[in-house]
Amino acid sequence: MKIMAQEGEYFNIGSIVSCTTCYNQKLQGEVLAFDVESKMLAIKSSAASGKHNVHDVRMVNLNYCSEVKVVKESDDPPPALPNLSLQKLNNRLNATQKVFNSIVKTLAESRWEGKNIIVMEEVTIRPPYGVDDCQGKQGSQVLNHVRKIIQKHVADEAQRDQRKSMSPSTVTSLKS
Repeated sequence: MKIMAQEGEYFNIGSIVSCTTCYNQKLQGEVLAFDVESKMLAIKSSAASGKHNVHDVRMVNLNYCSEVKVVKESDDPPPALPNLSLQKLNNRLNATQKVFNSIVKTLAESRWEGKNIIVMEEVTIRPPYGVDDCQGKQGSQVLNHVRKIIQKHVADEAQRDQRKSMSPSTVTSLKS
């Protein structure tokens, strides 16, 4: 197991690393960055949503990890970093928080557990937080209620977006 890549550097960019978090969660991914002082490791892994064209990027504090291993060392020079759209990230974060807020208004016993929303300890909502992403005991009243809340939230957001697109300034410019 090679921990030190070069003097003053831990892990080569592009290497595949695995570790176990303090929550006993096993993570594996490609090294994107590592900060020696804070022992923070950024890894890229397959998206939890299952989409093939996107990835999850996780920040891992190695002070709270065990069994840190280099699975495969990278010999290639690091690739150029892709551009991230902060606007897209903020939009996704805001949309996700709005779904959570809609649920909490009706079912206060809701909380975040990692990326998942847990409702009344009966329903788990996984990313991307749509109706089909709700899991619980089939036929459960809570599961059905959560699905209805999300359906209403999605419909309300679509209606709000439609009203925005037809705002007076847009209508005026269309008449010109």
